[in-house]
Parts: sequence; structure tokens; C-alpha cells
Amino acid sequence: MANATKWTTVLSHCIAGSGQKTASRVSCRHCLRSWLRVLCALLLAGNLAQAATIHGGDILVVDARASKLFLVDPRTGARTVISDFLNPSQGPVDRSFLAGVAIGRGQIFVTAATAGIYAIDPRTGNRTLVSDFTSGAFRGDVFGSAVDASGRLMANWAQPQYGGAPRSIVRIDPLTGTRIVVSDLTNPAQGDVFNCCVAYFTDLALEKTGAIVASVTWFIPVGPSRDVGDMYRVDPTRGQRSLLSDFTNPAQGATDLVPSTGIAIETSGQILVNSHGSAIAPVPKNLLLRIDPKTGNRAVVSDFDNAAQGPLGWRLSGIALEQRGAGGIIVGAGNPANRAAEPTLLFRIDRQTGQRTLLSNSSDPKQGPPFVWIFEIAVVPENANDAGFVAAPPINSFASPFGPVK
Repeated sequence: MANATKWTTVLSHCIAGSGQKTASRVSCRHCLRSWLRVLCALLLAGNLAQAATIHGGDILVVDARASKLFLVDPRTGARTVISDFLNPSQGPVDRSFLAGVAIGRGQIFVTAATAGIYAIDPRTGNRTLVSDFTSGAFRGDVFGSAVDASGRLMANWAQPQYGGAPRSIVRIDPLTGTRIVVSDLTNPAQGDVFNCCVAYFTDLALEKTGAIVASVTWFIPVGPSRDVGDMYRVDPTRGQRSLLSDFTNPAQGATDLVPSTGIAIETSGQILVNSHGSAIAPVPKNLLLRIDPKTGNRAVVSDFDNAAQGPLGWRLSGIALEQRGAGGIIVGAGNPANRAAEPTLLFRIDRQTGQRTLLSNSSDPKQGPPFVWIFEIAVVPENANDAGFVAAPPINSFASPFGPVK
């Protein structure tokens, strides 16, 4: 701070002599402006002053088609682009399908289906590719993401021979790049296999115990069109799969459903999952479900085809849980008035009643740049927790819930 001391001394002399002449007063003003410019530069260079762009409770959305990571204000629904994957000044340009977002180790991780997994600096939006899936033994597409208590990433992996269907769950160390297969749907030693069918992991999330809950969709490639869904619990060490909820079993709840993108775990351990009607469903079914982690029983939290619960939606995509007070469930969905459109609406759902409010509407330009295809969602934790944050709760506009970058 030697320079700061120097400029403080100059400033004091300037003030002391400022009453002698008008020229001195003018000189003082010039001196003051120069001193302030230098002081600001010193503070910024020393990382002592910094305007945070992301706060606890903010909502992060990856847009599959727009190639952008959005921040959504939880109060106003206003949208801001944090990282534009088409902007070379923020890192490698990536035009692939953005298919996952997770938070840990003081960073945001975004999955790009045909490229790999990026770490995003939450202060700048700058990107670094930490896991490259374009070559080597783990070449193929990746979808979804979660961060375990050790800071390792989980994702669904589609080997090239399976034509883009993610049939394996992989664990990735973002520091070393080490990757291993945790569970493979083609391995009968780990549980159910689907020799008759095309099967793939739809999404995944982590329970407090570290166990993986993963939704699986499968269908017979010939004959009558029928898709079927299940929810499995997967041992994170051995990869063993156990069937938790069979979506064809009426004893466990609503049927004629298939899990879609979006799984989240409530603090109670209950599992939230988005679903849509199977090919044989007689009526539209766009349901947010709650699954009992012990019995696998399914209960409808919010029926997006029921106007009594709020604005309608379809093609549910992405789930995240708010933490503040009686915060809601954040879900992306499409406009049922245009069945050809992708999910571009962001809803908040009451956890108890299932009532929906429209938080961010892409057709409203006042809320910011529009979504093109909401795919996955995350909520920034309010303070340090198992998600990997290293700072105390923010207490002013200059604080960041991400803490110092490691």
C-alpha cells in the first residue's frame, strides 16, 4: 500500500493549501480525482472491493439451444447471461447441447453434451474444460451432472456405439480428469439390464447418504410404440442398481408416465421428479411427482395440466429447490399452446399445495434475454454447505457465496 500512502500525503498537502488561491482549489480537485482513481485501482488489484454478480438464492439455468448459462433473479424473474458459450472472450466456444448444471468447489459446472464438462468461474463467467469427452476411452456424449461430498462430478455417459443413449453413470474428478464407470445398464452383474429394449438414464441426483437416484426410460424398438419409466437407487461404490419405483405399477402411484429431465432431493429425503405421459397415455400427463425414498410410492405434487393449480405447462425440464424459508420448487416447462415449442417458462411451485406461479416468461422482453430451451436448473445455496461453498453467508453486495477461488 506504499502508493496509497504516497497519494494520501499528496492529498493532505493539496487540502491544506486549497484555501490560498483559486488555482490551488482547481489543482486540489484534479488531485482528488487522481487520488480516487489510484485508490480504486489499488483496491481492485488487491481484491478488496468486488461487486458480486451471483448471490445465495439465485437461480441458474442452462439453455440447451441458446448455449448460455443464465442467472434468474428469484424475486423478479429477470434473466442475465452469466456465460455465453458462443463468446470466445469467456473461454472455449461450444455450440453443443448444454445438458447439465451443478455447483461445487466454489465453481459452477456445466455439461455440454458432445464436448464434456466445463468449470465456470462464478465471478466472470469464464470457462475451462475440465473433462473432455471428445476423445479417448471415455469418448461420447454426457448429460446431467451432480457433485458429491468429495467434489467429484457424476454424469450420464453415452458411448458412441449406443447412438447417443446414456447407458452409464460415470464419476469424474475435475482436478485430475480421472473418470470411472460407476454403473452400466448393459452389465447384468450390477442389476436389471434391458436386452429386449433401448434403455437410457434420463437424469440423476445424489441423496444425503451419497447414493445415486437415477431415472431410466426404456422402450422396445420394434412393434407397438411404448415407452416405460423407472426410478433406481444406485450404490455409488459398486454401481449396484435396485428398483425403487416402477412407473407401470399402479400400487406405487400414477402410471402411464415416463420420467423426464429433472430430479431433486428434498431435505426430508423425498425425491422430486418431472414426468410426462408415455406413448400409450390416453390423456396428457405433465406431472411433478414426489417419490417416497423407502417405498417408491409416487404422489402428484403439481399437475401442469390442471389450471386450478396455476398456469399450464408441458415438457417439464429441470428441477431445483429453493432454501430460504418456505422457498418453492423451481421447474422449467413449455407452453402447451404450442406443442412444437421447447421449454421456455420458469415456474415456482408451492411444496405443500402444488400451486404454480410463473416466475420468468421468455415472451416478456422486460425480464431479459429469452430462453430457447430450459434444460437443467440449480439454485445457489444461501451459505456454505455440502455443495462445496467455502464462504459464510453473504452479508453485503460485495460478498460472494462462492468464497475465494481455489
